Amino acid sequence: MRIRFRNGIEIDCGDRLLLDPVRTLRDVPSLVSHAHSDHVPKDIGHPSGRVLATEGTAALIERRYGDGTVEVIHYNEGIELGPFEVYAFPAGHIYGSAGFLINCGGKTVFYTGDVNPLGGLTVESPARIPSSDVLVVESTYGHPRYRFPDPYKVRTDIAKWVAEEVSSGRSPVIEAYLVGKSQEVIALLNKYTNVEVVVSERVAEVSEPLKERFGLQYTTSPEGPHVLVTHRARTNGKARVTGWALFSKRREDFPLSAHADFDGLVSIVMGTNPERVLTVYGFSEEFARWLKKWGIDAQPLGGEWVEL
Repeated sequence: MRIRFRNGIEIDCGDRLLLDPVRTLRDVPSLVSHAHSDHVPKDIGHPSGRVLATEGTAALIERRYGDGTVEVIHYNEGIELGPFEVYAFPAGHIYGSAGFLINCGGKTVFYTGDVNPLGGLTVESPARIPSSDVLVVESTYGHPRYRFPDPYKVRTDIAKWVAEEVSSGRSPVIEAYLVGKSQEVIALLNKYTNVEVVVSERVAEVSEPLKERFGLQYTTSPEGPHVLVTHRARTNGKARVTGWALFSKRREDFPLSAHADFDGLVSIVMGTNPERVLTVYGFSEEFARWLKKWGIDAQPLGGEWVEL
């Protein structure tokens, strides 16, 4: 078995398998880890080959791209794709997010996708990471300067800010990513405040698959004091909710991330003890260097084939 990072993550074991490809290929199955646009094939509307994802990811893809051709793979259930045996595990990143355990030729590879071992309010569960021979781990925050505060405290800070704004006669605006973060913000406002939550039409559309499952309460037509959650705000007084706000000096920026931070990524590697670690995305080179310092066989995965 061999692997490279070119058209997404490509695995070859006699036949091919694609993970989060840029574009699908004819007669080659593709696994999509979650519904963020940088992980969904650009030709998802008219894929050349089979596309498989969890039920949650399939529902969000249909909402975002109007495509209903995604085949559903259920968590913890094995399927065969040619020579590959594949299992999906919750990734804790956003609704429907999954990591994939792939078995072929006597080797096991686990691809985390974007991953969060702490989970959140609108995911199926925190990440579950099985043991494998080779771990392919995302490194979005794979640098030691990225250590996030307790998410419970950040959620409380957001709720407190909203309550203060509404008490002062203002209608606060929160900007958050359309898929995943907007729904997380709605959930925390429902849980920690009594303020009416208003969302943009686009956020409402994407939130529909999560509404009943997570008991989300929101409207698109405010009736009184409210907070607006939108993925695109044009006001200077808006709050922003993103992990990248970690170093912001603005009181209205809240570092609530759907990703593992540096310590979380280290805990994933140490907890599964793979023979080999391949890093992708973000600080992949830096994270691999840190792992090597601790005696772990690690390298960033690039465009050349790596034999496993």
